[in-house]
Amino acid sequence: MKGHHDHSIVRYGFTYEYGRFYAKGRVECVSSSRLESMFLPRLTQEASSLLRTNCRAFVRGQLQHYGVDYDEREISGNGALLLKKMLLAGKCDEVPDYIEELKSEMHAEWLARQSDEFLSGHPGWVIEKYFVDRSGEPATTRTTRVVGIPYPLSSNRLPGQLRQAAQQLCGLHHATGFGTTQTIYLGWNRGAVEEAATHHAAEESRANQAKADVRERERAFSHDKYLASIRNPYDSGAVVPSPVGQYMIDCPEIEANYSDDVRNFDLTLEIHETSRLGVYQATFNFGVIEGMMMLCHDEGVLEEFCSENDHEGYDTDLECEDEDKDSDIEDESSDDETAVGSKRKATSTKPGVHPPKKLKMGPGSKPKKYFVRFKSRETGTGQINSDAEKGTITFGAPDLSAFTGKVDMGSIGSGVIFKARKVSACAPELRDSWSCYSEAAYEYARVSRWR
Repeated sequence: MKGHHDHSIVRYGFTYEYGRFYAKGRVECVSSSRLESMFLPRLTQEASSLLRTNCRAFVRGQLQHYGVDYDEREISGNGALLLKKMLLAGKCDEVPDYIEELKSEMHAEWLARQSDEFLSGHPGWVIEKYFVDRSGEPATTRTTRVVGIPYPLSSNRLPGQLRQAAQQLCGLHHATGFGTTQTIYLGWNRGAVEEAATHHAAEESRANQAKADVRERERAFSHDKYLASIRNPYDSGAVVPSPVGQYMIDCPEIEANYSDDVRNFDLTLEIHETSRLGVYQATFNFGVIEGMMMLCHDEGVLEEFCSENDHEGYDTDLECEDEDKDSDIEDESSDDETAVGSKRKATSTKPGVHPPKKLKMGPGSKPKKYFVRFKSRETGTGQINSDAEKGTITFGAPDLSAFTGKVDMGSIGSGVIFKARKVSACAPELRDSWSCYSEAAYEYARVSRWR
């Protein structure tokens, strides 16, 4: 669960967590009246079920909750006889004050460890942590500052419950500040509470900007570190510029129109070489979408390479069947026909398929502009966009350390602009393939969602 410290409070054989107080064996206290109805004069079906489930832990736990001293040798079987004996003797009529006090202390300690973000889901605990004493009475000196409890802007139920809880406590004021989120401010000073709510949007913007500045400094450092590694004056080895490597991405279109989780997500892109000289493939994760790009400075070569790769993986079995049929036909032919056929096969290509186009590049040159074909999958729904979108990326410097891309991104928009800064010349192992975003893959994903 986000925003809380997942710690149990353990003391004197008791455990407290999430509003529950356990004896050993994680047994909660059962009221005296209910124990009597279950065990006296004879065991009910409910009592038998509890004893079967927890064996003797249930009996030991109840005796611990009620502070009953006993000799372990007194427990026989499932312990029901000992519990009956203690009930008849009035030993389980009330939980001792010292155990109630221990429970209260452990509850307060556990609450103190929880973040306001976690407590926002439990309005009653917010009031208990900050504004009342252990008896539930207003404690005006316990928290003198204004407390702000954050909620998503779209949330209604929990903020309403917190406001209602605050209204029931005499002298406690509340006001709500709205910005990209909403925060309910609570405190004993009306003026301070209202001022905090009034300045919420400005303070939130300031805090978000400060966070963004820190994040950008860290990202800029990663890029600068890479640049320093390729411009080391003491390194005698010449670095050959290449698009291959890892990049961090900035995309205002995504960052401005999606949730904080997406805006704070590190968008990444990794470029790899392919089997065709001058053609590259890139895997990317842009938070709301992920997928692959194919890149080449020659658009004709790019189209041809993408077309070839569209059929890899999913059509392999069909191609194998066709080859088997051709093999059977050739086996039935005469030796002369086989020789002619072999010669023809060696000098021709498959119908409709032309020899791979050659890239036109000068020796040692690296183009700055690449054409792009883009396929993606929406991370939320798993929807595959199998039709290749078009775009370009243009490197801004001869060292190919940064580029600007402009690509059609389906549901995100047309001509979406993003910027990339290189952080490593080494790309990790390729984790995807172009055929994973084919029509066959789209159909498989569509059907799988309804299974």
